[in-house]
Amino acid sequence: MKTREHRGAFGLRGLGLAVLAGLALWGSVACRSEKPAPPKTEDMLSLAALTPAFGEAKDTASGLADFTQSDREIILSYHLYLADRSNADAEIARDLAPKIRRLYGHFKSVDRASFEVSLSDEASPNGWKPYVSFVLTRKIVKETGWSDLLDTDLLAVAIDVKRAD
Repeated sequence: MKTREHRGAFGLRGLGLAVLAGLALWGSVACRSEKPAPPKTEDMLSLAALTPAFGEAKDTASGLADFTQSDREIILSYHLYLADRSNADAEIARDLAPKIRRLYGHFKSVDRASFEVSLSDEASPNGWKPYVSFVLTRKIVKETGWSDLLDTDLLAVAIDVKRAD
């Protein structure tokens, strides 16, 4: 007879512990779900976040030299190291087109990017001379169909093209 009572009491006690454990688990999940989600990495623009896409400008390496952001656009200062400037426009397109694809592919919040491209120039005090600035929008990049048009005729597709020379 005591065996039955013991089993019955243990069964109720076990059921009570299981209910308490379930409530504790539910409360823990509910508290975690109310915390704000961390910001998406793709939306956080910074020089450090953009450098993997564009490379870092230093010495004889082409890459991103500076970055600023306004409420309207991002402005990228890009240094392109060229030993021969005779075909600079084509070299700018060849160098920047894949990087622009990465920019718009990875950073969904970017709709308009302004580029200020400087070329290497030993006669300049800092070793770089402004060459051209231009703007590309997500719409333009999409309309080109991510085709080779960006690779071959980037400055013809871009808007607000201004040459420094």
